[in-house]
Amino acid sequence: MPVSKLRGALIVASCALPLALGGYALGRQQGEGGYRILRSVLELVATQAVDSLDADSIYTAAARGLVGKLGDPYASLFSPGDYANFSRNGLGNRYGGIGLRIVRIRGVIQVWRVIAGGPAEAAGIGQGDHILQVGDSVTTGWSTSQVADQLTGPPGTSVHVVFAHRGTGERYERDLVRAVISVPAVPFTALLPGNIGYMPVVNFSDHSADDVAVALARLRAEGATRFLLDLRDNPGGNLEQSVRMAGQFLGAGRLVVRVRSRRSDDSIRADAPALLGADVPLVVLVDSGTASASEIVAGALQDYDRALIVGTNTFGKGVVQGAYNLPDGWVLKLTTGRWYTPAGRPLQRTRADSARAARPVVRSFGGRTILGGGGIVPDLVVYDDTLPMAAQRLARLLNTRAPVVNDVLDSIAGDAAAAPQPDFARTGEWRTALLKRLRAAGLQLSDTLGPGAAEYLDRLLDDRVTAFALTDSALFATRAPRDTQLKRALSLLRARRTQQELLAAEPKPAGG
Repeated sequence: MPVSKLRGALIVASCALPLALGGYALGRQQGEGGYRILRSVLELVATQAVDSLDADSIYTAAARGLVGKLGDPYASLFSPGDYANFSRNGLGNRYGGIGLRIVRIRGVIQVWRVIAGGPAEAAGIGQGDHILQVGDSVTTGWSTSQVADQLTGPPGTSVHVVFAHRGTGERYERDLVRAVISVPAVPFTALLPGNIGYMPVVNFSDHSADDVAVALARLRAEGATRFLLDLRDNPGGNLEQSVRMAGQFLGAGRLVVRVRSRRSDDSIRADAPALLGADVPLVVLVDSGTASASEIVAGALQDYDRALIVGTNTFGKGVVQGAYNLPDGWVLKLTTGRWYTPAGRPLQRTRADSARAARPVVRSFGGRTILGGGGIVPDLVVYDDTLPMAAQRLARLLNTRAPVVNDVLDSIAGDAAAAPQPDFARTGEWRTALLKRLRAAGLQLSDTLGPGAAEYLDRLLDDRVTAFALTDSALFATRAPRDTQLKRALSLLRARRTQQELLAAEPKPAGG
């Protein structure tokens, strides 16, 4: 996976169910020996260890250790602050704040995005501006989580923040009143040539289905007659919202997902009418970053022949996760079941599924051939442009040190996009600075990069700088001309008047 996608692809949000109160007590008789060992260890650590912890930390460490031994890669024990951060940033749920998305570069907190309609936008806070102080505390060296914790709070309360303008460094201060912030699941829409309505969905928060409904209405009012739903790099989120969103294209009563757990086998159906006619052409874009709730939507639409799925195989995260309230605001997240598409395909990937021969063949409800075996295999597999071998080797090396590479890219991009106007052209100094900093960080990079490798680095730099300097919609317009998957989807939509024509023109599915 290219480094430019690491930021989104490595953070796979769980599908959060409504929080459930309750507990489960282990019987002493069933595990008396283990209980005595645990109690004795806790007592000895508390009383005898020379480098002991306080009592709360000992019990917390024991609880985290237990969760870590479950063999559940998605289980987590959240502190109150951790869960608030996960809900806000991982899921995109509503929260009380001032409406900023922030990033840390060289120890300085910068504004990554200003959320439309929030207090920060109304106060004139600019993208790229630095946050120097929150209340009486200087933010130098703080993490983004520390700053976010100070900026968020109950709606109606105020917070004093000191900023510095991007480029000029001029300081300014604002007293901001926190409000309910809703991070849009659809950050923008675009009416593209051919009356194609484009909708990127970036998460499944507690309002994602409503955001899609608004986006559909807006695009139809602008004249859209064909639609492109982009679920690439969407890590998932809220199960209920995925069911509602799928129902907006399928209609009431349609089965969206089957949930099988230790104690039940449930079928979840859409309960609202469709927002588009059944024969309105629809394409869904997916890739390896499409996970969990977004796979539910793609799988249901594919099973019912309601959309043509284009892109590459999805992540394959088909597990149900429950979030359980614990004392003092802590939350335990556990895997409690598995998801299956309406046609019975498991979404969870349990093995390497690269070979088509290893995947079971399934029939859609309309009789089309689709593939099972975990994740969603697109109807039409379209890869990103193939990199030359030298660039592929470089990409593999950079991915071994992804956090370091991302930090270096962010620091260079933050400097390059510091001009007040985001009107820039790539310079040779960017690549030189990137290589110098990567080598200083310990990456063994040869002086001769090889054919295509230099161009690959330039693409990483271009993507990161434009992400800093431009809005989401402007960033899309900049990247669209070299987006192979997008271009193929658009060409299919422009050539077909109905969904039946779109499906009839599809090639046979392939693995990948």
